[in-house]
Amino acid sequence: MSAHGLAVYENRNKARTNRYSFEQKSIALTPAQRRTFKANSSAWTFFNAQPPGYRRVATWFVVSAKKEETKARRLATLIADSAAGRRIGILEKRSSKGPTNSSE
Repeated sequence: MSAHGLAVYENRNKARTNRYSFEQKSIALTPAQRRTFKANSSAWTFFNAQPPGYRRVATWFVVSAKKEETKARRLATLIADSAAGRRIGILEKRSSKGPTNSSE
């Protein structure tokens, strides 16, 4: 790396780093959140059957909230969607067929 690149890196705003799920070394629900999730066995089973990438991002969706009430609401959403056998809306698998044209 050039001297200029190193200087920019050293002077970066550290508060703006490690903000995204892929930048985190370890993401986990708190023990209390985990107990709440496990209390709904169908939701917990569905969640654990999902690929690791989905579980990581869905967990980050819950733990990244700043306010406790937001964390609780997001956990409730994750549990409800998992219990219904679907991924949370922002991570729901999309159809590979693409949009349909209703004018045909």
